[in-house]
Amino acid sequence: MFQIAPFGGGIRRCIGEALALFEMKLVLATMISRYQMTLASQTPEIPQRRGVTLAPGTSVKLVLKGKR
Repeated sequence: MFQIAPFGGGIRRCIGEALALFEMKLVLATMISRYQMTLASQTPEIPQRRGVTLAPGTSVKLVLKGKR
């Protein structure tokens, strides 16, 4: 099984982890407040197991429309 640890772990954990996670939240909050997001296709997604979680079977495409 393949697992991703983008910031490492233990004593070698990335020093920029907290800043990167904060920036990610800030970017997502900005996108949600400035754009309206809708699904490009209304067909139901069939989830696939990825380790212990579920993920979409194919890529999920969004259409971004600027709010006025």
